[in-house]
Amino acid sequence: MHDILQDSGFREHYARGFLETGITLPTTLVETIRGHYAARELGHNDFPKFFVDNEHQAYLEGAAIGAVLNTFRGFGRTLVKRFYDKAYSKAVYCDQQMVEAVLREVLAQGLPRLFKTRYIVASYDMYLRNTHQCPAAGIHTDLPNFHHFYETENDISLYIPLVDLDEANGGRITVLPESRLKVPGNVLLKMLHDHFSADPRWVDEQGYVDPNRIPPEAMAGFIKGPAHQDLMTLYKGVIALAKKQHAHQFEKTVETAGRVLLFNNKNFHAAEPWKNPQLDREVYVIRMVPLYDVPIRLKGKLHGTQVNNFLVDMELGEVRRFDQEVDVRLIPAANKLPL
Repeated sequence: MHDILQDSGFREHYARGFLETGITLPTTLVETIRGHYAARELGHNDFPKFFVDNEHQAYLEGAAIGAVLNTFRGFGRTLVKRFYDKAYSKAVYCDQQMVEAVLREVLAQGLPRLFKTRYIVASYDMYLRNTHQCPAAGIHTDLPNFHHFYETENDISLYIPLVDLDEANGGRITVLPESRLKVPGNVLLKMLHDHFSADPRWVDEQGYVDPNRIPPEAMAGFIKGPAHQDLMTLYKGVIALAKKQHAHQFEKTVETAGRVLLFNNKNFHAAEPWKNPQLDREVYVIRMVPLYDVPIRLKGKLHGTQVNNFLVDMELGEVRRFDQEVDVRLIPAANKLPL
């Protein structure tokens, strides 16, 4: 993260787990976002689709439940759907309709001043809504995974509450600072490249690993291999440490409607219970990924939905939307981060 954020912002993020941007979306834009997602029916829940077959699901659930999820796939899907149906009254992934408007606003309000690196890919967005009767999200980390194929230990989320998340309402995000515990993620990018670049079938004419060429059976072989299994063992140990040794060291902040917060979703985080029976908790998030000098192309679709199609230029203060994934092969090496 030190190569991504300016020094003062890095120090705040490292010590607190999040970075106050000083940016607040106009009320009109906040209400536009809320109105856009109000059109989606209650009960809309993309979590099962995006997470039930996530290759890390079993590891996160522990050995016993993980074995069930792996062995009885249909039953596993049912369990995951029930869990997320209880947790959220509405969860919309990769809608991509509000991303450009939000990015243009935060760029106009000075977001680039916080960054060292020039380019960031806005990968996908999510809208989350829940009532006071829904369970709060417990301690977790959004581990790097192959569904997105290009996730790092330094991913950055624009986290924007659409209603006030405060002492009275609850619902605030709490984050374990990187200074307390770090989740290694970039090693997965290196492992993916080392493994798949060795086979010319998965490499394009410019020497980039193309995830769209890799069939499920080849990915399954990598997942079952010793390198990935060792990494999963490490992840399980770090997750246990976070829950057992650091549960009382999570930081929180006041989050008023439209106030833009930066945090790394790979750091451990959780949410307070939502307390207000008269109002639903609503949050909008844009997940962004920095670009590293590893020759791996981005995926363009996630479960049939477009992703990785916005390129943010922090130097020019501009965002470009593409009809397909950002072509990282066209980004000069000098504008990519060392892996």
